[in-house]
Amino acid sequence: MDDEAETYKLWRIRKTVLQMCHDRGYLVSQDELDQTLDQFKAVFGDKPSENKPARSQLIVMVAHNDDPTDTMIVQFPDQPKIGVDRIKDYFKKMQEESIPHSILVVQTGLTPAARDLINELQNKSFSFQVFLESELLINITEHNLVPKHVILTQEEKQELLTR
Repeated sequence: MDDEAETYKLWRIRKTVLQMCHDRGYLVSQDELDQTLDQFKAVFGDKPSENKPARSQLIVMVAHNDDPTDTMIVQFPDQPKIGVDRIKDYFKKMQEESIPHSILVVQTGLTPAARDLINELQNKSFSFQVFLESELLINITEHNLVPKHVILTQEEKQELLTR
Protein backbone atom coordinates (compact mmCIF):
# COMPACT_ATOMS: atom_id res chain seq x y z
CA MET A 1 0.00 0.00 0.00
CA ASP A 2 1.38 3.42 -0.88
CA ASP A 3 1.96 6.11 1.75
CA GLU A 4 -1.08 8.18 0.80
CA ALA A 5 -3.47 5.23 1.13
CA GLU A 6 -1.84 4.02 4.35
CA THR A 7 -2.00 7.50 5.90
CA TYR A 8 -5.68 7.76 4.98
CA LYS A 9 -6.32 4.32 6.49
CA LEU A 10 -4.58 5.22 9.78
CA TRP A 11 -6.50 8.51 9.97
CA ARG A 12 -9.85 6.72 9.46
CA ILE A 13 -9.00 4.09 12.09
CA ARG A 14 -7.91 6.65 14.68
CA LYS A 15 -10.99 8.78 13.97
CA THR A 16 -13.26 5.76 14.50
CA VAL A 17 -11.44 4.92 17.75
CA LEU A 18 -11.90 8.48 19.04
CA GLN A 19 -15.61 8.36 18.17
CA MET A 20 -15.92 4.99 19.92
CA CYS A 21 -14.27 6.40 23.07
CA HIS A 22 -16.62 9.40 22.97
CA ASP A 23 -19.67 7.15 22.51
CA ARG A 24 -18.59 5.13 25.56
CA GLY A 25 -18.60 8.26 27.71
CA TYR A 26 -14.90 9.10 27.66
CA LEU A 27 -13.63 12.66 27.35
CA VAL A 28 -12.51 13.34 23.79
CA SER A 29 -12.07 16.92 22.61
CA GLN A 30 -14.20 18.16 19.74
CA ASP A 31 -10.98 19.14 17.93
CA GLU A 32 -9.84 15.51 17.99
CA LEU A 33 -13.24 14.26 16.82
CA ASP A 34 -13.25 16.77 13.95
CA GLN A 35 -9.59 16.29 12.95
CA THR A 36 -9.19 16.43 9.17
CA LEU A 37 -6.80 14.29 7.17
CA ASP A 38 -4.55 17.32 6.63
CA GLN A 39 -4.47 18.03 10.38
CA PHE A 40 -3.66 14.36 11.02
CA LYS A 41 -0.76 14.58 8.55
CA ALA A 42 0.52 17.77 10.21
CA VAL A 43 0.54 16.11 13.65
CA PHE A 44 1.65 12.57 12.80
CA GLY A 45 3.24 12.78 9.34
CA ASP A 46 2.36 11.29 5.97
CA LYS A 47 5.11 8.73 5.36
CA PRO A 48 4.10 5.47 7.09
CA SER A 49 6.80 3.68 5.10
CA GLU A 50 9.31 5.76 7.11
CA ASN A 51 7.37 5.33 10.40
CA LYS A 52 5.88 8.82 10.13
CA PRO A 53 3.50 8.04 11.67
CA ALA A 54 4.48 4.84 13.37
CA ARG A 55 1.38 3.07 14.64
CA SER A 56 2.77 3.24 18.18
CA GLN A 57 2.55 7.08 17.98
CA LEU A 58 -1.23 6.97 17.52
CA ILE A 59 -1.90 6.09 21.19
CA VAL A 60 -5.11 7.50 22.66
CA MET A 61 -5.46 8.01 26.42
CA VAL A 62 -8.86 9.06 27.75
CA ALA A 63 -10.65 9.47 31.08
CA HIS A 64 -14.34 8.79 31.66
CA ASN A 65 -16.79 11.72 31.96
CA ASP A 66 -18.23 10.44 35.24
CA ASP A 67 -15.02 9.24 36.90
CA PRO A 68 -11.64 10.73 35.90
CA THR A 69 -9.85 7.76 37.52
CA ASP A 70 -11.61 5.42 35.07
CA THR A 71 -9.11 5.67 32.24
CA MET A 72 -8.64 3.81 29.00
CA ILE A 73 -5.67 3.51 26.69
CA VAL A 74 -5.93 2.64 23.01
CA GLN A 75 -2.73 1.23 21.58
CA PHE A 76 -1.70 0.57 18.00
CA PRO A 77 1.14 -1.96 17.96
CA ASP A 78 3.68 -1.63 15.14
CA GLN A 79 3.97 -5.41 14.70
CA PRO A 80 1.44 -7.05 12.35
CA LYS A 81 0.73 -9.97 14.71
CA ILE A 82 0.93 -9.58 18.49
CA GLY A 83 2.45 -12.21 20.75
CA VAL A 84 2.58 -12.95 24.45
CA ASP A 85 5.54 -10.64 25.19
CA ARG A 86 3.73 -7.54 23.87
CA ILE A 87 0.57 -8.41 25.83
CA LYS A 88 2.65 -8.76 29.00
CA ASP A 89 4.23 -5.35 28.30
CA TYR A 90 0.82 -3.74 27.82
CA PHE A 91 -0.58 -5.35 30.96
CA LYS A 92 2.46 -4.22 32.99
CA LYS A 93 1.96 -0.64 31.77
CA MET A 94 -1.73 -0.82 32.72
CA GLN A 95 -0.81 -1.99 36.23
CA GLU A 96 1.94 0.61 36.71
CA GLU A 97 -0.25 3.49 35.53
CA SER A 98 -3.52 2.19 37.05
CA ILE A 99 -5.29 2.05 33.69
CA PRO A 100 -8.27 -0.32 34.00
CA HIS A 101 -9.24 -0.51 30.32
CA SER A 102 -7.25 -1.12 27.16
CA ILE A 103 -8.09 -1.44 23.50
CA LEU A 104 -5.55 -2.92 21.12
CA VAL A 105 -5.93 -2.10 17.44
CA VAL A 106 -3.96 -4.79 15.62
CA GLN A 107 -3.09 -5.20 11.97
CA THR A 108 -3.61 -8.95 11.53
CA GLY A 109 -4.47 -10.37 14.94
CA LEU A 110 -3.03 -12.10 17.97
CA THR A 111 -1.17 -15.34 18.32
CA PRO A 112 -3.27 -18.06 19.98
CA ALA A 113 -1.05 -17.86 23.07
CA ALA A 114 -1.56 -14.07 23.27
CA ARG A 115 -5.34 -14.50 23.02
CA ASP A 116 -5.22 -17.09 25.82
CA LEU A 117 -3.13 -14.74 27.97
CA ILE A 118 -5.63 -11.89 27.48
CA ASN A 119 -8.48 -14.19 28.55
CA GLU A 120 -6.45 -15.19 31.60
CA LEU A 121 -5.49 -11.62 32.59
CA GLN A 122 -8.96 -10.14 32.22
CA ASN A 123 -10.77 -9.67 35.47
CA LYS A 124 -12.93 -7.09 37.12
CA SER A 125 -9.98 -4.69 37.52
CA PHE A 126 -8.59 -4.82 33.98
CA SER A 127 -10.21 -5.29 30.61
CA PHE A 128 -8.72 -5.77 27.17
CA GLN A 129 -10.52 -5.45 23.88
CA VAL A 130 -8.90 -6.29 20.57
CA PHE A 131 -9.99 -4.91 17.21
CA LEU A 132 -8.55 -5.54 13.79
CA GLU A 133 -7.69 -2.40 11.83
CA SER A 134 -10.06 -3.55 9.10
CA GLU A 135 -12.97 -3.49 11.59
CA LEU A 136 -12.39 0.18 12.36
CA LEU A 137 -12.09 1.66 8.88
CA ILE A 138 -15.67 2.88 9.18
CA ASN A 139 -17.75 3.71 12.22
CA ILE A 140 -20.62 1.26 11.84
CA THR A 141 -22.73 3.16 14.39
CA GLU A 142 -22.96 6.06 11.92
CA HIS A 143 -24.52 3.89 9.21
CA ASN A 144 -28.13 4.89 8.54
CA LEU A 145 -29.37 1.29 8.87
CA VAL A 146 -27.86 0.78 12.33
CA PRO A 147 -30.29 1.83 15.08
CA LYS A 148 -29.13 4.03 17.94
CA HIS A 149 -27.85 1.83 20.77
CA VAL A 150 -29.31 2.57 24.19
CA ILE A 151 -28.17 1.16 27.53
CA LEU A 152 -30.93 -0.73 29.29
CA THR A 153 -31.94 0.00 32.86
CA GLN A 154 -31.68 -2.88 35.35
CA GLU A 155 -35.45 -3.41 35.14
CA GLU A 156 -35.39 -3.51 31.33
CA LYS A 157 -32.47 -5.91 31.45
CA GLN A 158 -34.28 -8.27 33.83
CA GLU A 159 -37.44 -8.12 31.72
CA LEU A 160 -35.46 -8.99 28.60
CA LEU A 161 -33.68 -11.87 30.32
CA THR A 162 -36.93 -13.37 31.60
CA ARG A 163 -38.46 -13.54 28.09
